[in-house]
Amino acid sequence: MSIELVLIPVAIAVSQAIGSNIQKRMEENKIYAVTTIMKDPQLLQKALLNYGCATSLLEENEMSSEIGDVKVMFQINSQGIFEALFEKGIPEEAALEFLTNIQDEYTSLVQQDIYLKLLERASGQGLVLESEEVNNNNSIVLTFRVN
Repeated sequence: MSIELVLIPVAIAVSQAIGSNIQKRMEENKIYAVTTIMKDPQLLQKALLNYGCATSLLEENEMSSEIGDVKVMFQINSQGIFEALFEKGIPEEAALEFLTNIQDEYTSLVQQDIYLKLLERASGQGLVLESEEVNNNNSIVLTFRVN
């Protein structure tokens, strides 16, 4: 029990230090931020892991990710959306390509999550799944029968 009490303040102090270091580096133009479409930390972490990145959740609003020798920080902005923070040495085109791939994986995970919740709620409401069709754009059309 005492270990948990000691580690929590240390983790908070470390994440605050990292956050202030990020802000300082942004002000010094050593890193740049790219706004994403992602909001859910768990789904973002899963998307990064699926893509092959090592991740660490620093705190609820910040995450660190590595793939190869490239490190990317993610932090939630004032609109509740994650921003990706890249070192200035990383070409913007490469950063945008990386984010496009992560956002595609994230979108797929959101779709899976909603799909499973919808099926669960539908069966709870007495609806029976009659057909399921996946379109070319990966959208899913579900047809239910009402009992």
